[in-house]
Amino acid sequence: VEQALRNRDAHWSAAAGAKDLDKTVSYYSDDAIVLPANAPSATTREAIRSAWQELLTSPGAATSWKTTKVEVAKSGDLACVSGTYEDTMTDASGKPAKDHGKYVEIFKKQADGTWKAI
Repeated sequence: VEQALRNRDAHWSAAAGAKDLDKTVSYYSDDAIVLPANAPSATTREAIRSAWQELLTSPGAATSWKTTKVEVAKSGDLACVSGTYEDTMTDASGKPAKDHGKYVEIFKKQADGTWKAI
């Protein structure tokens, strides 16, 4: 399960890196909550899509992340994935602005057996 989650997170990062909005948002469950930086929580599928669209279509946008740790609950239906991310955008003056840091994702095993971020 741990390796499957690492692979899933890597594919998710690749989708975001390719600016594939549909694929990027497909990794969320229907009831997911996303906490975008400096913005209100995104608590609907539409709000999550909008948050990602804004990020992926920003001038000079590039994003990627890498899993460093996966912990699966004893129940086998919840997992915590954490790692590091890198974002780049173009600032108001036209210069590249880079950000990097840490992230945490909570995944829940869905009825069909897939893992989705909640």
